[in-house]
Amino acid sequence: MAGPKTPPKRPIYLDNAASTPMDERVIAAMVACLGSSGTFGNSASKDHVYGWEAAEVVESARDAIASAVGCSPLELIFTSGATESNNLALRGLCLGLKAQALAQGRSPKLHLITTTVEHKAVLECCEQLEHEGFRVTYLKPRRDGTVTPEMLAAVLTPETCLVSISQANSVLGSINDMEALAQVTRAAGAYYHSDCAQSNGLLDLNLAQSAVSMVTLTPEKIYGPKGVGALYLKREDQLPIQPLIVGGGHEKGLRGGTLATHQIAAMGKAFELIAKERATVTAQVSALRDRLLTGLKAIPNALINGYLDPEDLSSTPHLPGIVSVSFTGINGQYLLPSLRAVACSSGSACSSKELKPSYVLTEIGLSDEVARASLRLSIGRFTSAEDIDAALAAITATVAALKTA
Repeated sequence: MAGPKTPPKRPIYLDNAASTPMDERVIAAMVACLGSSGTFGNSASKDHVYGWEAAEVVESARDAIASAVGCSPLELIFTSGATESNNLALRGLCLGLKAQALAQGRSPKLHLITTTVEHKAVLECCEQLEHEGFRVTYLKPRRDGTVTPEMLAAVLTPETCLVSISQANSVLGSINDMEALAQVTRAAGAYYHSDCAQSNGLLDLNLAQSAVSMVTLTPEKIYGPKGVGALYLKREDQLPIQPLIVGGGHEKGLRGGTLATHQIAAMGKAFELIAKERATVTAQVSALRDRLLTGLKAIPNALINGYLDPEDLSSTPHLPGIVSVSFTGINGQYLLPSLRAVACSSGSACSSKELKPSYVLTEIGLSDEVARASLRLSIGRFTSAEDIDAALAAITATVAALKTA
């Protein structure tokens, strides 16, 4: 009789830019809100202790997040995640500004600015606004995926109402100068939004001293849960946000729906921990990233993406854990399927009949062929040096096997 089967070895996880595993301390904060002995009540129930306890948990989490990003707790609106936060920021503000202007007998400003390498949650939101009468300028970035204040200033007009540019690119890891871009925007009389889903917690934010009007926040890249997020709204700007989800008057009437106490508690814990441990986590992940880059550059025909000067990796500021690499001379459509030992992203999306190259990579100048032969490798605090070495061995062998004649 055959013995029990050995479970297959799981691949090395290098897709932390998509989602990180939850920290055990974050899980504990979430579990404390579940079950009959937990803080399971509805935070909107004001008539009994169960609701009061849930409301206290929610507000404690709001305080922790606000402390981590340098703003008032009153400036945070909880949402279901970064996608909803982006929609509330873009559509909610643009539609609100339009309605306000019309009510006051003024012509509304109907011009937005973003970049061609934003997350789809921003780009598709802009496309929807175009259907609703707005005009959108899509800035093409430099070869590192960033835009400069001068590039932005050149397309700002008196009709611009909103600029939305992410702080860090989710494919390349390159960092925009968010504050400089926001200051140029504010000087032109427009509002600035940044999708910080990839960078929040990893970069130091002090939103109270910032020219930024709105920021999208989420815990899923900093060892917190999925399905929860927040939108920062600068109080002094008095933004006329039009709610997209109505019912119940939750979150100052800006977002209807019962608050997910357990997820909010976990989000608060994730931001509390990253604020305390940022320096340690950054040093650890950066060291592993340097180890990975050294190994990748030793592979023939490897190209490191996301820098103004690919030979000078100090030429563009970067998030500590994201590496984008392309390989010339191989059939890219087989790269990721062949790399079974490593769980990572290609930066590509599948259509019904073909593998399309990442729009981010083609927008920074890579050919379709090279963009297809690309990997996004993203490191987290639970990654080990042994993981990096094993991943490099697997990538090296896979690329060598895919070399075309």
